[in-house]
Amino acid sequence: MKDCLYIGTVFHKRYTPKIHELRYNVFTLFADLDQLGNIAKKNRLFSLNRFNLVSFHEADYGNPSASKSVGLKEKMLDLLADNEIDTSKIDTIKVLAYPRVLGFAFNPLTVFYCYGKDNKNIAVIYEVRNTFSERHNYIYAVPDNATFKDQHTAKKCFHVSPFFDQQGTYNFSLVQPDEKIAVTIDYKNSEQSRMTACFSGARQKISDRALLSLSFRMPLMTLKVMGGILFEAIKLKLKGLKIYPHSERHAYQSSQAQMMRKKQDRIIERDTK
Repeated sequence: MKDCLYIGTVFHKRYTPKIHELRYNVFTLFADLDQLGNIAKKNRLFSLNRFNLVSFHEADYGNPSASKSVGLKEKMLDLLADNEIDTSKIDTIKVLAYPRVLGFAFNPLTVFYCYGKDNKNIAVIYEVRNTFSERHNYIYAVPDNATFKDQHTAKKCFHVSPFFDQQGTYNFSLVQPDEKIAVTIDYKNSEQSRMTACFSGARQKISDRALLSLSFRMPLMTLKVMGGILFEAIKLKLKGLKIYPHSERHAYQSSQAQMMRKKQDRIIERDTK
């Protein structure tokens, strides 16, 4: 799959203790980490590691304590190796993330797709970030004879929303990146649905014209994401939801995801089409 933009919608729905949902339009970058420099050379309005209308900064991702001289792909390979994944099988790592727009970006979730020869699905890294600038990785090592599309699950172990405790599990569902893409996370506790979060989008070629158009249509998109989080938090507080305090600093770390039984949760079709 060639490097591209995905234009689509983010959908969140909380089921407990009160129903609350939001939906907003976004665009994301989907690119091979080895090709980011070439994308910048071909597009005047996109830059790698420097300011532009739209840009991608490798320091925004991975271990924040890593040396600035270490490239993002190398950081991701080191992360996978630390989690006992054979990196010799990995040829390509592609990232799905909000780029910086006019120098600002906030990515609650970044997905790294790790491919081997013939686009074999090797691993997925879900890098989750909260508003305290902390990061946690949920890593799914794809079993033999399985793909990214096989649903997988991980125990929640990271403070994200102040309106949820750290109990429960995340169930992940992916649509293989192609003309369309989808990433769905169902958050449950004791089989009770707490929240569904989904991004779904359609492919568009990367070009200066597309970047300029999207920046006008969605001005300061990533700032809007951060502002939206705070605005929705105010509304949830006014609804009387309990706040769970963030009691201690979360060091950069990772945890494992495991494949689920196929009879369990499926992608919510109405939110991924």
